Amino acid sequence: MQINLLNEEKEESKEFLYYSQDGVYLGRSEGRQPDQQLLEQAHYVFDSDNDIVKNLDILGASRKRLTKLRKELISVPIKDMGRILDINQQIKRIEEKIDNLEQSIIVAHAS
Repeated sequence: MQINLLNEEKEESKEFLYYSQDGVYLGRSEGRQPDQQLLEQAHYVFDSDNDIVKNLDILGASRKRLTKLRKELISVPIKDMGRILDINQQIKRIEEKIDNLEQSIIVAHAS
């Protein structure tokens, strides 16, 4: 029973590491949630489980891909309905991915 309590307590507190866009170390914090000030400054944030908490590169790359697909969609002839549907499905998946990434950043900032 005591082991479970120790594990639960250990899971509650995490270490967060903050880096700039150039990979320069900005600092670290401990707790249940990232430090708000460091989170806002950082381009990349990792937790003690090596999970990515914030990565603005992924979001930027997804937005570029979305723009590229939209341009491609415009150039597809109306006769190629299969290709149009395929591109639309890709656009939908990327839009959902972007929404999820933005939501995770918002949640991390709010915490």
